[in-house]
Amino acid sequence: MHSVMPPDSLPLRAKHPTRHATVRRDLLCVLAITALAGVLFARFDFSEFAYHWTRSAERFQLDELPGTLFVLATGFAWFAWRRYRESQQELARRRTLEEEAERLLADNRRLAMQALDAQEAERRHLARELHDELGQYLNAISLDAGRIRDLSAQREPEVHRLALALMQSANHVYREIGGMIRRLRPIGLDEFGLPTALEHCVESWRERLPQASFTLTVDGDFSELTDALNITLYRLVQEGLTNVSKFARASRVEIYLVRAPEEGNRAGEIVVTMADDGPGMDLAKPRRGLGLIGMRERVEALGGEFHIASTPGNGFLFCARVPAQAGDPEPSEPAKSEN
Repeated sequence: MHSVMPPDSLPLRAKHPTRHATVRRDLLCVLAITALAGVLFARFDFSEFAYHWTRSAERFQLDELPGTLFVLATGFAWFAWRRYRESQQELARRRTLEEEAERLLADNRRLAMQALDAQEAERRHLARELHDELGQYLNAISLDAGRIRDLSAQREPEVHRLALALMQSANHVYREIGGMIRRLRPIGLDEFGLPTALEHCVESWRERLPQASFTLTVDGDFSELTDALNITLYRLVQEGLTNVSKFARASRVEIYLVRAPEEGNRAGEIVVTMADDGPGMDLAKPRRGLGLIGMRERVEALGGEFHIASTPGNGFLFCARVPAQAGDPEPSEPAKSEN
């Protein structure tokens, strides 16, 4: 998994590569100014002038002032050197802490991605079990009940009624299991790809929210994405539509899924944007829900960026940008065993 680190989190050493050169330059400036002052003092006989000026105040011992000032300057120099060393030590400690924080952040994102992968794998397994096992037996129950209904239609009205009730129960359970399977694993994602799965998802929301208007635009090739990237993009749209059902049930919703091609040394990326013209929200106020936080975590775990924009009365928009190769194992990672 590739990870993109934001510029603000780079170590101080990388952000300030000329710090030592600046220190050397300042030291050279101080030495140059000192040498220039020495030349000027020698040229204009500064010591003689100072002696002539302080001779009238001999009783105040002003002629001893240069020595006193020298001791004071030496003390200030020592004080400045001590503060400089302490600041360097503090910077070194901060660099160490920043590097440790970056490492922990990378580990946290890697663990979050592994947790999402494990969750999706478990969902995929459970969806298959529900479909293959329970679905098969429910179909058998429905067929047997239909046979009982046909045989008892003219003979036993009570048996006929019970057979109809059994068929209705089996159909109800089958529909409920179908809904569970769709929530656990997007229909068509593994077989037909991301665009088809998104079209099916949007179509289901058209049926649930007939007063809303949905538009889905897909541009680019999405045939060779990793499973982690596919499921992340799908969950983003799914969560966005869930938010529409909660806060903007009668709005116009526009969804864009675009894959930008590679340009030179710049790797391609995928951009997902969803916008509605609903009531919007005040982003400055704290939010209780975790949906947007989960969306941001999913995107950043793949090294992408997630942004939202909204104001009260002006709708809501989110935009996610994810590297097209996100979810690929890093070259340093060992290949998983087939066992």
